[in-house]
Amino acid sequence: MNLRLRLSPRLLSFTVGLSLSACSWAQSDKTDFGAVAGTVVNMLMDNHYSRRDFDNELSKKALQNYIDYYDYNRLYFTKAEIESFRANYETKLDDYAALNKIDPAKEIFKAYAQHLKDRAAKIRELLQPGKLDFNTKEEASISRKDAPWANSEAELDELWKRQITREVLQERLKISLAALRKKEKTEAEVKKADATGQPAPATEAAPLKPEEAKPFEDAKDGKAKEKMPDTPEQKVQKRYDSFLKIIQEYDDEDITNFFLSAIASAYDPHSEYLSAPEEDRFKIEMKKSVIGIGAELGMKDGAAEIRRVVPTGPADKSGAIHVGDLITGVGEGAEGELKNLEGMKLQKIVELIRGGENTTVRLRIIPADDPTTFREVRIVRQKVEIKDTLAKAELIEMNKPGAAPLRIGWIQLESFYGDMENQNRRGAMSASGHVRALLTRLQKENISGVVLDLRGNGGGFLEEAIRLSGLFIKSGPVVQQRDNRDRTEPRFSRGSEPVYSGPLVVVTDRASASASEICAAALQDYGRAVIVGDKTTFGKGTVQTILPVADQMPLFSEHDRAGSLKVTIQKFYRINGWSTQHKGVAADVVLPSRYDAMEVGESFLKDPLPYDVIKTMKFDMAPTNPLPIADLKSRSESRVTANPEFKYITDYVTRTHDIIKKNTLSLNEQDRIAEDTATEATFFKQKQERKARIAEVNKTGDPYTVFPLTLDTLGEATLKTDAQVKKDAKPEARLSPDDGEGDPTTTADDEETFPHGIEPVKAETLEIVRDLIELTTQAPKNTAKRD
Repeated sequence: MNLRLRLSPRLLSFTVGLSLSACSWAQSDKTDFGAVAGTVVNMLMDNHYSRRDFDNELSKKALQNYIDYYDYNRLYFTKAEIESFRANYETKLDDYAALNKIDPAKEIFKAYAQHLKDRAAKIRELLQPGKLDFNTKEEASISRKDAPWANSEAELDELWKRQITREVLQERLKISLAALRKKEKTEAEVKKADATGQPAPATEAAPLKPEEAKPFEDAKDGKAKEKMPDTPEQKVQKRYDSFLKIIQEYDDEDITNFFLSAIASAYDPHSEYLSAPEEDRFKIEMKKSVIGIGAELGMKDGAAEIRRVVPTGPADKSGAIHVGDLITGVGEGAEGELKNLEGMKLQKIVELIRGGENTTVRLRIIPADDPTTFREVRIVRQKVEIKDTLAKAELIEMNKPGAAPLRIGWIQLESFYGDMENQNRRGAMSASGHVRALLTRLQKENISGVVLDLRGNGGGFLEEAIRLSGLFIKSGPVVQQRDNRDRTEPRFSRGSEPVYSGPLVVVTDRASASASEICAAALQDYGRAVIVGDKTTFGKGTVQTILPVADQMPLFSEHDRAGSLKVTIQKFYRINGWSTQHKGVAADVVLPSRYDAMEVGESFLKDPLPYDVIKTMKFDMAPTNPLPIADLKSRSESRVTANPEFKYITDYVTRTHDIIKKNTLSLNEQDRIAEDTATEATFFKQKQERKARIAEVNKTGDPYTVFPLTLDTLGEATLKTDAQVKKDAKPEARLSPDDGEGDPTTTADDEETFPHGIEPVKAETLEIVRDLIELTTQAPKNTAKRD
């Protein structure tokens, strides 16, 4: 049984890329989704940690979850409709499931889809010239998740008028902000030119005002020759038109997906139903590879658009596929008919493009550089590795005048991935195996300390967390598991000696969850590592497994696309007996974090399992114990207090808290421009102060020399600096997630804020490693047993 520990909030995203499956498109009408629903409910009752029947109380929670999937901000349904849904279904979803029926899900979706269609027409009317007032003194709610349901359609109309005014105003403000930033940049360049005596670079034309966006007219004949950027109103209209089209393409499989996940999440927030495409995406995410052409797709103008071409993938090697190309037809094999993709969901398009390794797919392409024509492209599908999320490292030299460089190994791990079906096969995809290889190479570079960066790591496979912990400790217990029959099982690291035994820091944040918490907690309990970062981690202390639904359905039932159930079957505990559920792993050295302003963590989710404790295990403390935590905290606090970068973060947290508490935004354009101008002035001042500090520090030389290390460069005799790697890198073209126009509020200059990417938390963590090395060089150690 493959156990998975991963923070996996359901993201209702409609842009699909590399993560879609390689399966062929089996018709969803061959699957009895009513029978799927009944089977999933039985599986929940039999396997969930709570061992609870799907009763009336859970039915009530499931109904609310399902309504929230569609109308989280309470902008489509009225109070009367919600009361009707509750009266009809609140205590009856369990009965429908027992009868293998999904009628309630279909009825609610049908009502939602009709509301969306009706609302789209009203939005189009609202977006006509002169309909919206940007001089009003009204305000719009930021979040309506706890607001009462509207009493009437007229009340909804008023809420929507404010909502659309807010969205259009936001687009207008983006244009104003772009103009402001361009002005600031020009003034800075002029100031620099005056100081150096060099001429200032030529300035570009200022961005158009919102009302000035219109087609370009040729000076000779006055005919429209070029489409200008969409107006704010057009952008908002396209957004809702696109969303309506997506919803109108929903079928029983989509409806069942949301409905069964609503039921599963009534048990706990990490149990969910995985439709067939989601099941395949999960496998790809864990294996970090997919059979296909090596391209990310999105929808544009009713066709599949190439959003990204993966370097060295089949599409890239063909030389015939480019970012911005549109795919309008797909055919299987070297010859034969091409299937027209008009009106087809992106999910289905990608599944047509996917297929078996070494098979041929034909694509009809409208080139981005010549949309008046089309061409047919043949590509042989191959295995494409998704390398950008694999473990990676940096060798960082910390330079101080008059002293030898201090070499630190920094390892970044975004997830505990692995190929569980082939986990014991040599060369199988494995996060712990990759980290082992990086550690081994870093030690050849004479490092004095290591940082394991688990920020943003939502988890992965339990076995990978255990194996990775074993790279830093001798054989011993790593975690305890308890199932729904109160049976406790310890899990051990099997390596006789650690791969690395020197100074170690683990950096975490509020998004570090599940398997990340197992690893961080074990290394903390052994006294092996110092935990640095946010006050605590996410707080997910539960274990899920993936169970195929088809295996539990009647033998001759239709279940081609029955999907899987991800269900919580265990809780895990630290070797000291504590649970990470709710509480997470507390940092030894806490740093200010933007997450302090956000509701992120298990405690903010609906219906999480409770916190508890079990018996402590016996284990030998690591030779590094005791770690000088008090001294490290004291030194860090002094630096943090004196570092303006952390003051910027705490100011951000205060501002964000105030905004969240107020929960409203002004709809007056001049008021908002004044607010944005003040905020931008603050950011600009911070940016200038930062540049001055960096310039002052660099007067005595660059404090860091960074050598990136990837799985592809492990065998290189000499590592290249980040500057050399950047110079040699092949540019990778991308489009923005929506329409490729990009965000006018950002510039390339903004993206180079911190040299070498060493932002405040990373810089302070490196200083903590330096302190740890200094403080532990001669310190006596205690390796006593822990009872």
